[in-house]
Amino acid sequence: MARRRLNPALLVAWAASLLLAGCGGDSETRKAAEPFAPGADLTAIGGTARTEKPEVVLRVEARPGDAAIRSAAVTLPASFLVDQTALGNLCSERELEEDDCAGRKRMGVARVRSPLYGEALAGPVYAVSGSGGLPRLAFVLGGPAELLLRGRIAVQGSRLKAGVEDVPETPMRSFELRIDGGPPGYLVVSRDLCRAEALAHVSFTSHSGEVYAQRLPLTVDC
Repeated sequence: MARRRLNPALLVAWAASLLLAGCGGDSETRKAAEPFAPGADLTAIGGTARTEKPEVVLRVEARPGDAAIRSAAVTLPASFLVDQTALGNLCSERELEEDDCAGRKRMGVARVRSPLYGEALAGPVYAVSGSGGLPRLAFVLGGPAELLLRGRIAVQGSRLKAGVEDVPETPMRSFELRIDGGPPGYLVVSRDLCRAEALAHVSFTSHSGEVYAQRLPLTVDC
């Protein structure tokens, strides 16, 4: 199966609709738009004790002027580690190219909403080996259109950083990444999340070069 790509006609429609989203439109639209500052929240759902694997959910909400997000990254709190035993069924670059990692273990799911479509683009997220160093991320999205987004996994100090990059310059209402929890999950808690505040760090870069970053408290149900 060929790698998922957007239909060229859809790309034209996306570019033509940038004016509607206030991301690259006329000067009056840009002046009326808010400063580039997407909203975000990070939530752990499920077990909070050491060695447990909660589901981790990152949500991003775009405001007028925020739709042209080129890349986004989240550095997780130090209380999250990668469960090395979960890395035995990674997708390879060849499998991603041939069949979108069919049959391989996913890391989670992603969902993107755009004013261009009545339905979300959604699909699995895989950790992909074979590119050297740490695995990379592949967001295999389908729905009204098909889109393959790529991202990176990195270690910043002792903390895990993951993100999506080279997002098409298109209006976006929201983005959601859910990292699976439970026994098959990739992330394990190294200390009780309810004993102290856990802080993440998120950063966004727009297609026009604007950068916005903030500390983000992890929301947990204690």
